[in-house]
Amino acid sequence: MTEETQTKLKKNGQVAAAMIAAMIAVLSLGISHTISVFSKDAKLFIHEVGKLWIPGAEGIGPYSGKESFMLIGWGLSWLILYFALRNRDVKLTYYTVIFMIGVGIATLLVWTPFVHIIAK
Repeated sequence: MTEETQTKLKKNGQVAAAMIAAMIAVLSLGISHTISVFSKDAKLFIHEVGKLWIPGAEGIGPYSGKESFMLIGWGLSWLILYFALRNRDVKLTYYTVIFMIGVGIATLLVWTPFVHIIAK
């Protein structure tokens, strides 16, 4: 292996970008779900977003819009983070902890008992 190849292998910013983008995606899903529980107008808006491009969105209801926000959150954040971190060697432990905390929060935001507790 050449020195240049070894240097390229040490750059792990792309991994961190993918992890954080995935976390932002599930947080987007959780936040849009929680907002749809709090407000009927928001629920209708979220559903309308899904109906714009998902065939059969009428049948799955507002989940189609929640899925849309998740994809938008993932795509935009990955694009930004990829170009920001692609040539960096970062400490993956830090990004893994952030990822796990974010996924934990997102899990709470889609867990029905928790959402109904905070909706009261």
